[in-house]
Amino acid sequence: MKLAGIFGENCQQQTITSMTNAQIRAQLNKSEIFKISGGFLAKITTATGTTGNIYLHRTGTTNNQLIIAGIPIIINGNLEQKLNQIVELDYLTAAEALTEFDGAFAALYWDQKANKLAIVTDILGMQPLYMARVSGKLLVASEIKAIAASGLIDLEMNPGAWGAFVTFGHTLGNDTTLDKVKRVPPGAILIYDHRSDRLEEKHYWHWPEPKPEKTLADVDTGQIIELLEQNIKGYLAYHQPGTILLSGGFDSRLLLALLYKMGIDAQAVILTHEDEFFGADGIYGEWVAKKVGVSIKRMSSDPDFFSSQGYLDYLVMNEVATPSLFLFISQVLQHLEPNMGAVWEGCYPGAILVPVGKQPKGGFSEYLATLAMSPNSPRWQAIQRIFAPSLAKQIQAEFLEKLEIEKSQYSDDSFGVSEFIVRNRTRNRIAPNPLQIYFNIVPTFTPGLTKDFWAIAGALPFEVKTEFRLYKQIFQKYFPKMLTVPFVSGGKLVRPKAFSLWHEIFMNAYKLQLALGKGKIGRGLLKILGVPPHQSFFQPSQFLDRVIAQVDIGHPELNSEQVRLIQDFTKSNPGKFSYEQELLFYWQVWRWVINSKTDLQRFPLL
Repeated sequence: MKLAGIFGENCQQQTITSMTNAQIRAQLNKSEIFKISGGFLAKITTATGTTGNIYLHRTGTTNNQLIIAGIPIIINGNLEQKLNQIVELDYLTAAEALTEFDGAFAALYWDQKANKLAIVTDILGMQPLYMARVSGKLLVASEIKAIAASGLIDLEMNPGAWGAFVTFGHTLGNDTTLDKVKRVPPGAILIYDHRSDRLEEKHYWHWPEPKPEKTLADVDTGQIIELLEQNIKGYLAYHQPGTILLSGGFDSRLLLALLYKMGIDAQAVILTHEDEFFGADGIYGEWVAKKVGVSIKRMSSDPDFFSSQGYLDYLVMNEVATPSLFLFISQVLQHLEPNMGAVWEGCYPGAILVPVGKQPKGGFSEYLATLAMSPNSPRWQAIQRIFAPSLAKQIQAEFLEKLEIEKSQYSDDSFGVSEFIVRNRTRNRIAPNPLQIYFNIVPTFTPGLTKDFWAIAGALPFEVKTEFRLYKQIFQKYFPKMLTVPFVSGGKLVRPKAFSLWHEIFMNAYKLQLALGKGKIGRGLLKILGVPPHQSFFQPSQFLDRVIAQVDIGHPELNSEQVRLIQDFTKSNPGKFSYEQELLFYWQVWRWVINSKTDLQRFPLL
């Protein structure tokens, strides 16, 4: 389910129609618009109009409207009954009742009698929902391009957000790449009165207090397992068994172990990663699946994926929220099918049971030192070359200002950095894949997003989670057979215990591959043996040259002279790849997407 809404005086149906159409994909082929006293509400659904067995739209006996995007769950009770009760309540009581849900969700509730709107988001704001206030109106939608399609806002880039995009690979806080459009805050209740154009906001959930005294021996891993099992049971109300997206990593392996323990016979889809460690990621995933007798559907990576229709689909659905060229995870979309019923994606334990985003020990100084922060770094040099000089300066100044504001909300230690990463990287980079992109094809279940789970896991100190210590303890205590197979996590081979023969074999083969790849003769030998060079498996995207060739160098945001040089270089050096070309590619595609060029038959690339 996707959402759209316009609230205020003198709202036009054509506006909501444009917002709705901008969010329709081939698999999302049904939309409905509802006229209310304060404007319009709309939903976009799959052909069946349901999210598994649960219908997430309710109309009350007094014409109250409740529409929910995502997958809300309850640990105790009947979800259907709860939804039926909520839709009959006044907006304040309904909003409070919606905060009892767990999972990733964003809810819109219209109180027909009071003429007020309530918006409620999940505890971390993982389910994408965006808003803009303009001309005495409130616009909300599940996608940024829907608000752009309203025709009520200027389509100007947000300079600070683009600085974050270059530095972090995602925006910060509630910013989006489109100026005037914000993400609805996390763990929040928003109340909007369309007659006064007044928007009130309050937060119903806060990050747990740190517990620095805890050691690994103190962690109640049994409670963590119990809470995750309860979480999984909540999703079964929608559909079972579903398909698990399995890799060689810790998150999906824990999810597989839990499903197996609970007797849920989900099949596994494994997308091979041939260029990394001789395909260890897929091989390990397949070995683990066989350990528990799960049926496997093995998919092979396509070296030409980034020149395919599937990548175009991903670009449009992703809205250029994160860099995606040669991003392995972007391939998963093409392998999802509606007949899977639902897919299990274990992204949230991995956001808190281990340090995320290559977090080092220490505070923000140590963390930011790992990023391309210097104006002399290749990425920031690309900004200075591509954009008009005044805009390039504005990007840097507004980004640094936004970064300071965002940092000031957290303690300057490993606890604060961990919360910063989850609230920014996990929310704006990791979560959109299953919750915004995959959801176009099939409902996505993401266990681990519950208040009780985060109350425990969110308070754990860095030292407990580093080197996968907590994860290994969980596996050792509850799922020891899962530790007979090594892991691949974050681009690293990880041994499951003190000594692992298979870990040593893959690690030594990888070292040999790197050594051979340094010389011409060695690369030739690897080619003869059919061994792809590490991180060079994917062919250059044919779209890169085509997009750059179509850039209007006269656009006021661009440095026309430098962009012309980039175009000339790209034309005379096909297949070459630089940060300047990559950033220019993202900027142009982003321009097309927010201008509602989402029908791929008319997309300028084809």
